[in-house]
Formats: sequence, C-alpha cells, structure tokens
Amino acid sequence: MTALRERPMTEVTRMPTRRSYLTEMVLGIAGVLAAGVGAWMYYVPTDWFLGGLAEGWYFGMFIAAGLLFAAAFGRFARMTYLADHEYTVPVVVSTVLALAALGGAIAFAVILII
Repeated sequence: MTALRERPMTEVTRMPTRRSYLTEMVLGIAGVLAAGVGAWMYYVPTDWFLGGLAEGWYFGMFIAAGLLFAAAFGRFARMTYLADHEYTVPVVVSTVLALAALGGAIAFAVILII
C-alpha cells in the first residue's frame, strides 16, 4: 500500500486593504468652500471693486460647488459599493446626495443661462 504524502503549504493571508477617503474629503471641502464663496458673493455690495462680477459669479460658484459635491458623493458611493458588494444604506444615501447636488448644479446653470 502506498501512502500519498501531502506537501506542506503555507497560506498567504492578506489583510483587507484600508482605503483612503482623501479624494472624497478634498472634493467635499472644495465644494464647501465654493458654496461659501458663492454665498458670500451673493451679499457683496455693488460698489466693491469686483461688484460687477457679483451678479453672475455666485451662480457659477454654486454650479461648481454642486459639481464638486456630486463628484465627492458619487465617488464615495462607488467605492463603498465596491467594498460592500451590495446596496447598503451609505451607498444609497450618498447616491441620492450626489444626484441632488447634480440637480442643484443643473438648476443653477439653467437659471444662469436664462
């Protein structure tokens, strides 16, 4: 009778990778700053030396803020979905927030054009 000998195998276990939220944080902070500048430009007096820009500038900043928020929330939703492999509450909420931010940016763009 022959006996089969099994080779000793060493398993390589991998730690789950921790992903960095740096990109989402930078996009979100830039969006907050753009929205803040847009809100500030809304209340700028017209006799200020950049007062002529104040009429349309805040719409542009709100559009930029909406696009930045949409990118940040959309990226967060995508990476959370890839990590969880299912539609969880953070994925759905961040997707809804990304769509709302994009809708706001489009609304401000339409108002600016009209």
